[in-house]
Amino acid sequence: MKMYKIGAVLAVIICIIALVFSYLTWQDKLENVIAPVEAVSAVSDDQKKDKTKEVKSDKNVKINELITNMGEPLQNLFVERNENGERLKVLIAGSAALESGDPGYAERLEASLEEAYADFIEVDILSIEGTSESLLDVDLSSGYDVVLLEPMTLMNNGIVAIEQEREHINEFRAKLTEQVEDAVLVLHPSQPIYGAGYYLAQIAALKEFAQLYDYAYINHWTAWPDTDNEVLKDHLTEDGLPNSKGAELWAEELEAYFIAN
Repeated sequence: MKMYKIGAVLAVIICIIALVFSYLTWQDKLENVIAPVEAVSAVSDDQKKDKTKEVKSDKNVKINELITNMGEPLQNLFVERNENGERLKVLIAGSAALESGDPGYAERLEASLEEAYADFIEVDILSIEGTSESLLDVDLSSGYDVVLLEPMTLMNNGIVAIEQEREHINEFRAKLTEQVEDAVLVLHPSQPIYGAGYYLAQIAALKEFAQLYDYAYINHWTAWPDTDNEVLKDHLTEDGLPNSKGAELWAEELEAYFIAN
């Protein structure tokens, strides 16, 4: 009986030793498995950081490629906002011509800008009634970085003198830079009309004014048929506003300035 009890005790002891040995062996294997997983995780985090840097770098390169057709002040503005991680606020403003067409040139340009620059850019559109004197009443408190302005030159025809229009534009820019010190005002003329007379002198004066006062200026007229060419009528409504064909042509010229291929 005693030998039986001793054998039983020894068997229990051997079992305990075997269990302890198995547990320790398992723990050692488990630690060896966990260690590589943690190492892989650390590498993955580093890879994510590198990927983030690459995405940011690609975005910067893309911005630099897109802005090459702009004037230097506007290029600098785009680069600075992008490097600071800030959105660029743009206002497209002008006469009812910006809405004429299906869609109008402003809506077409807005879509193209947002497609090219994605979340970097935010665009508002403002149709203004009246002459260039109405520019003085435009609310710029939203703080726009860029304003693309058709300064109501056609609406001024026979009503507002060229010198007055220039004063209105200068005052508009002063209001703009009060809100955003380094904001840029980009000018472009109203649409051409068939059989234009004195209006041609107004457009020439606007271009000269932009050069004299160092305004960015987009001369989209070079893409339109001449004002004495009946083909121009195919781009305009009976009221002299751009139709869809005219709006597309106008938008393409603006897009070429803001979005380099």
